[in-house]
Amino acid sequence: MWKFYRDVTLFALLFSAVTIPFGSLETASIVFGVLGTPVGLLSFNYFQKAEFYGYYNLGYTRYKLVAKTWLINLCVTPVLFLITLIISKLITLGTLTNS
Repeated sequence: MWKFYRDVTLFALLFSAVTIPFGSLETASIVFGVLGTPVGLLSFNYFQKAEFYGYYNLGYTRYKLVAKTWLINLCVTPVLFLITLIISKLITLGTLTNS
């Protein structure tokens, strides 16, 4: 289960990291929460589709895997957003005090 979550979340984080030049850190965390998991699932389905059989043999259905991944990522997203807000605030405070 955790390998599936890790693989999907790595695809989602990669997709979010690609969006940083087009927006900001806050935008990337919102993209991770809204679009990251579906893009991660599509990427996992494209690159590692055969692994679903292994999870099915272990007793995990596709619905159970996707539901747990969504739930964990929905819980992680507000924390990630707060961390990015704090980082961006520290960056702006640092630039204000150094000039």
